[in-house]
Amino acid sequence: MKSNDRKYKDGKGEQYPVIGNFIHYHIVKHKIKKADVARELGIIPTGLNDYFKRDTLQFAILWKLSLVLKHNFIAQLGEYLPYRFESIQEKALKKELQEKNNYIQKLEIQLETLREMIKK
Repeated sequence: MKSNDRKYKDGKGEQYPVIGNFIHYHIVKHKIKKADVARELGIIPTGLNDYFKRDTLQFAILWKLSLVLKHNFIAQLGEYLPYRFESIQEKALKKELQEKNNYIQKLEIQLETLREMIKK
């Protein structure tokens, strides 16, 4: 009989970061009271401590923790993936930066032209 226990740990699953450590580190680093976090989540403080010990968390729990702690744990975990992902905001910022760089380049050309005209 096959066991369905912890299939996510088989194979590539061993490469993922431990979620509980991320949560605990963030709370300790920012000196946030664990009791306040647990209260906001509607759980008892020992339940929050159990999260710190887990390798994985359900997406809904991770989402709620991100909202309560005002920190995007999902994006933070995404940084550990072996490939690069650009968010919609990053793409928009890159486009805006490119437009501004083009504008600066045009202004520098105009400035240089004006300097040459003044010299004559």
